[in-house]
Amino acid sequence: MGEQRSGTSNGQMLWALGLGGFLVNADNRAIAPMLPAIAHSLHTTSASAALLVTAYSIPYGAFQLVYGPLAEKVGKVNTILIALSLFAVGTVCCGLVDQFSWLLLLRFVTGMFAAGIIPTTLAQIGDRFSLSQRPKAIAFFMSFSTSGQAMGIVIGGLVAQFLSYRMLFILLAVLSVPAIYAMLRQRHSSSRVAAPEADSLSRRYRLLMTTRRAWIVYGLVFTEGLVFYGGFTFLGVFGVTSLHLSYLVIGLLTATYSVGAFVGSRTITTVLARLGTKRMPILGSLLMTLGFGIIWGWQSVFVLTCGFVVLGFGFSYCHSTLQTFATDLLPNGRATAVSVFAFCLFLGSGLGPVGTGRVLDAYGAGAMLGSVTCAMLVFSLMCFGATRQKSGLGVAGLQHSERSL
Repeated sequence: MGEQRSGTSNGQMLWALGLGGFLVNADNRAIAPMLPAIAHSLHTTSASAALLVTAYSIPYGAFQLVYGPLAEKVGKVNTILIALSLFAVGTVCCGLVDQFSWLLLLRFVTGMFAAGIIPTTLAQIGDRFSLSQRPKAIAFFMSFSTSGQAMGIVIGGLVAQFLSYRMLFILLAVLSVPAIYAMLRQRHSSSRVAAPEADSLSRRYRLLMTTRRAWIVYGLVFTEGLVFYGGFTFLGVFGVTSLHLSYLVIGLLTATYSVGAFVGSRTITTVLARLGTKRMPILGSLLMTLGFGIIWGWQSVFVLTCGFVVLGFGFSYCHSTLQTFATDLLPNGRATAVSVFAFCLFLGSGLGPVGTGRVLDAYGAGAMLGSVTCAMLVFSLMCFGATRQKSGLGVAGLQHSERSL
């Protein structure tokens, strides 16, 4: 009965955490299709309105490194609850202001609070789920997050078309209320689950920065963000310029990516049982290579849809497993380890579109997709190489190094 109650509690917490991840990613992605409407409403240029994306992204990436140590000090659930509550306040304020300068400032503040939700959630999952259950739990959470990315684009387009952009911010704030309530309910049960006692901050970083396995995991997620998001960012542009699709149709097609990610999260346990944990990043990266490859090779709406689904499967298998490795890097400083992981992903995903965009501008969509496919194949080889090393993607690599310090 105790195990059954624990399983039910963990399941309820996953849904609450998943909703929080959905809202953060929806808030991040939904603003892109609304930029023209925002520029018109606030009497500014589209280029100036695009600063709202930067104003959110910079603190979201930088503050990853702040929330890890903070969560070790005040508790992961408390950190998530505070960050989610302040995120809701900042979001509703974005819907109430009518001056661009104030909206720019509030987007910065909202991104600062949003940074404390997803990485700390992954650390909390690491505390609540055993290593064998963790990939499925992380994949389930990631299916919510990726759905937020895809649905954010769709919802943002619909709101910009038929309503005021302010309604989106208010809607996201309202949807935060049930997530906050669910986290408050889980707060008591979480307090009874003892997390490992954290080492000092300097020791945590010393363990991470002097361990080969940590560098491998962080290097892989940086490269994953660099290549995957470098290509994924411009699939919408490819659909508009090469396939002559509308922005709304592109948004709907992008949502099929979340379908693949969700189904991937539901099948990952079965696949893990057959392949083993270390081979999952290889499978996931090969599927992502296939997804970009078929979009590159056969340019049609049907193939683009299939490519989105395959990319969802691949990213779910690869990234969820890398996140599992990150949660096991430092059991006595899990939030710190995951915050560095998230920072590396953000850094890669921020740099990737810059390089890919230059290829697109200089040589066109075909060359861009071809270069991304080749780069993703190189990433697959990196994953394969990591599994061949003794200190690579095993689950006990850092624990041995920790005992030796």
